[in-house]
Amino acid sequence: MSFSSILLASAALAGAPLAANGDEPSTVGSDETQKSDEIMVIGKSYGREVGKTVTPLKDTPNTITVIDREQIEAQNLFTLEDALTATNGITVNGVGSEDPSFFSRGFAITNYLIDGVPTFAFNFPSAVPDLFFYDRLEVLRGPAGLFSGSGNPAGSINMVRKRPLDAFRMQASAGYGSYDNARFELDVSTPIGPRAGLRVGAMAQDQDQFFDTAHRNRIGGFAVGSLEIGARTTLTIGGYYDRFRPAVQTGLPGIIGGADGSDGRLLDVKRSTYLGADWNRFNAETWTGFAELAHKISDRWTLRATGLVTDVDRVDIYSYIGNQPVTATNGATNHIAYRGDSKQQTRAFDFNGIGSFPLFGRDQTLILGTDYQASSGTSYATRLSNYARIDVYNPVSPFEPPLNPYGASPYYPVQGSGATCPATSTAITPAPANCVLQVYGGTATDVEQYGLYGQMRLSPVAGLTLIVGGRVTWWDTTTTTLLTPSGILPPSTRYGVDNRFTPYAGIVWDVASRLNLYASYADSFTPQAAPVGRARLDGQPIEPLIGAQYEAGTKLSLMNDRLLLSAAVYQITQTNRLFNDPDIQTVVLQTGKVRSRGIEAEASGEILPGWRINGGYTYTRTKYLEDQTAAFEGLPLVPIVPKHMIKAFTNYAPVDGPLAGASLGGSVTWFSSTFGGNAAVFNADGTLRTRSTIVRQPSYAVLDLRAGYRFSERASVSVNIANVLDKSYYARIAATGRGNFYGSPRTVFASLRYSFE
Repeated sequence: MSFSSILLASAALAGAPLAANGDEPSTVGSDETQKSDEIMVIGKSYGREVGKTVTPLKDTPNTITVIDREQIEAQNLFTLEDALTATNGITVNGVGSEDPSFFSRGFAITNYLIDGVPTFAFNFPSAVPDLFFYDRLEVLRGPAGLFSGSGNPAGSINMVRKRPLDAFRMQASAGYGSYDNARFELDVSTPIGPRAGLRVGAMAQDQDQFFDTAHRNRIGGFAVGSLEIGARTTLTIGGYYDRFRPAVQTGLPGIIGGADGSDGRLLDVKRSTYLGADWNRFNAETWTGFAELAHKISDRWTLRATGLVTDVDRVDIYSYIGNQPVTATNGATNHIAYRGDSKQQTRAFDFNGIGSFPLFGRDQTLILGTDYQASSGTSYATRLSNYARIDVYNPVSPFEPPLNPYGASPYYPVQGSGATCPATSTAITPAPANCVLQVYGGTATDVEQYGLYGQMRLSPVAGLTLIVGGRVTWWDTTTTTLLTPSGILPPSTRYGVDNRFTPYAGIVWDVASRLNLYASYADSFTPQAAPVGRARLDGQPIEPLIGAQYEAGTKLSLMNDRLLLSAAVYQITQTNRLFNDPDIQTVVLQTGKVRSRGIEAEASGEILPGWRINGGYTYTRTKYLEDQTAAFEGLPLVPIVPKHMIKAFTNYAPVDGPLAGASLGGSVTWFSSTFGGNAAVFNADGTLRTRSTIVRQPSYAVLDLRAGYRFSERASVSVNIANVLDKSYYARIAATGRGNFYGSPRTVFASLRYSFE
């Protein structure tokens, strides 16, 4: 289910009035209404006035968080990673500093949408998107199969683009902060006659990072135009460019577990410690174009067709530590040099009809649609392993070696060894002392997915809504080897899933006019393939991973529909997990099963006029139920996800009185203790077989503060202080090998904004 509960929800944004009893939700001020008002919605519900069936966020039987433009600007949430770091129920992790993973309810989120259209555009090799291009983002937690197709049962992220506004507006901002962090934005929207509009924008950011030598540079721009063709048809076309150049690293190692089986430890070194090379870099260029045609058949029904094309060209050149732990006294570890040249083009298309019809004396709503997603990519890469050494307690950058992902290179002498290596690229056995040889190769990967979906909201009696939906999906991937050192290219491999049905069902009962109870069921499937040389014993194709979620909760609208309180409990089980048969080298087993249970509570909106709050509490417990390794059963599936989490943001901006124009706010993040890695393994006689790779991060809290002042209707200034108490903690952990990242120290960022309407 991808926004399955909200496919007809034109829900209120956080901090804006929540529609109730058929009233339309307001978002930004009337002068800032987007030219195409149908897009000011959540998920698949495009028409604010289609059949007068606007459904408030309160009446959707799932957990959704909306991060809107007001919160993005108040908290300086520049990127998607920044926003999800601030989103209730989301954990950010990942070994690559610029390729984070986002976890929800114990699983990594793999489903992304743009304006409700599912797309592969955010998959590798894409860079983490900047939020300058978007008006808001919507995060659904739980299986997202209905409108996205394949994916983990974690949830989905819908990015809603900026579009032309009804009236002229120009907004510019300039900001500067710690570590020479400078950012500039310009966003201009203007009507062009009574039927057309244009919105253009440009941004630039340049900054150092708190770890040594690292730097980021980003520029981007967009242009979106809309044209009303007659009284019922709107055409919207847009293009985007984004160029991102950061330094990349893979974090810090940990200290290996003890010979007595005790756990490992995280390093206690300076937060500025950087174990990459001073020449680490990547360059990612992204071009995106989209076109959308919306046609109102009648006052009740709207058809919409959207196409999206994205082209990514990315080059990674960096050096990183191997996956070996260190000791408390010996910090020497190996370095690996890497170059990857990746290109990818994604295509996405969605066509749907949404509307209402009378039944049981009231309006019922229906959506029917089809979508298509595809990606075609090539990747050439080379690695030069163990070409240098580095001391984590006194790191010195290695020199940049020659790296060629397109062909053979001669032996390279290990730096500092003084070795003289043979001028050949042919492997020698035994290998020359202190000489290493690169490995290289190239692959092409094509993925296609298409499906048919539908969902209906039925209200047989006042106060009761039944929601049923389903999707049939076809998914296919082909991998082709383009280059190998031997010159022998194996045949292409293909894997597909046909006619996979994804159901969804929900019920909402209005206990009172502002209070409801709900329950829902959703599932998901994740394609998977057996390791090379292995197959199921019965000869049948490998089945996808299946995730099934049951959720129940309640939502309460207060303060004249300006504040929404919600609480939910859920259970997700995922089956068909793959394991290699330890006794038969050609067989793979599909016997694994895991479970995630949790509680989520959230508040979103205004407590009083001008006093806004967003955030909540999350309890997550994951568990291996059935596993090939019996010792894993009962252990957490993802111990890097905290069992308890609190994320809350508040901001007070008095609307009148002597303090009018001023604003004061802040946020707090609290995580309970987490760990990553595997416990020590002992032999039957009690002797130690392998040491523990576990590292642990105790519970911690981070406090951010902000203050602002609006000098006039046009000019304002704000100051944000992140990690006010300068808490030292690890924001990401993995194991004793690598992938452990300190959280940012205290930083200050000041912004000046000017708008003209």
